[in-house]
Amino acid sequence: MNIKSFGHAAVKVRDLDRSEAFYRGVLGMPVVMRIPKDRKLGFGIGEGSHFLVQAIGEDAKAPDARTLGVHHIAFVVGNTPAMLDAAAAELDSHAVQYDRVAHEEFESLYCRDPDGHLIGLYYWPSW
Repeated sequence: MNIKSFGHAAVKVRDLDRSEAFYRGVLGMPVVMRIPKDRKLGFGIGEGSHFLVQAIGEDAKAPDARTLGVHHIAFVVGNTPAMLDAAAAELDSHAVQYDRVAHEEFESLYCRDPDGHLIGLYYWPSW
């Protein structure tokens, strides 16, 4: 097997409108597909990749700390610290709380989407 690229990821959310407001409105990801009968939205990421959300209802339970599942989802915002600063300014303009974390080769911003999914935003120097 030789995987060539990332295709897509999908997460379950409570409300499509709130998710669209966050992923399109705050993170700036364009909506590239709408599947109303399945209550799904797809957001474009770069060339050929996408991120799907599917609404399952307001009564959906949040996982606890010991539930298996995805720990976080991370998106590259550029290749310099200035690009991460611009992402931080955008989060600030929408009053989204975040933590800035320094790693060995890069820094990340961590915030939560409306359903509590941990979202990482980072720059990667080689891109």
